Amino acid sequence: MRFLLLIGLFMGAFTASAQTRVEVYPDDRMLWSEMLLHSENGIVREGRDWRGQVLWTTQTERIFAGYSTSAFDLAYSVRDGQLIQGDSHFSDAILYTAEVLGDDLQLFIGDSSFPLDLVYTVRPHPFDEGAFGLYKEDSISAFDRICVFRGMPSPEELYALLMAQGLL
Repeated sequence: MRFLLLIGLFMGAFTASAQTRVEVYPDDRMLWSEMLLHSENGIVREGRDWRGQVLWTTQTERIFAGYSTSAFDLAYSVRDGQLIQGDSHFSDAILYTAEVLGDDLQLFIGDSSFPLDLVYTVRPHPFDEGAFGLYKEDSISAFDRICVFRGMPSPEELYALLMAQGLL
């Protein structure tokens, strides 16, 4: 059941996001001059414009290091909401698992969904329809908010944006 919800959420909410821009801000003021990262057309860059360093390139179910889509630069795969090292099919290569719980998207360590393995929760911003906050564990406190996304990233973009910030 959770798998179907996850797929439904990703397919419905994220299909259009593969071609839209996702911006990452340190707080909910979302000032253009304070933008940390952005992802556009699968390219994750530092800063707010095209001159930023390319950190990751994303495609459906794949995350590549830098500005590349070569099999030699494949760093991670994303299958069923799970971040997997390289292109492995072994369960010990699962680094993180994303699960939908109501309106929230929760990230767990490994292939677990145990509450003690919960690392982050992505929640809709209470006052801005197109913004989402990343919180520590399952907190709802503004003091535990790590960053704010303008636009919801695809699963691949979400993992790439978190890795670019050093959060994974």
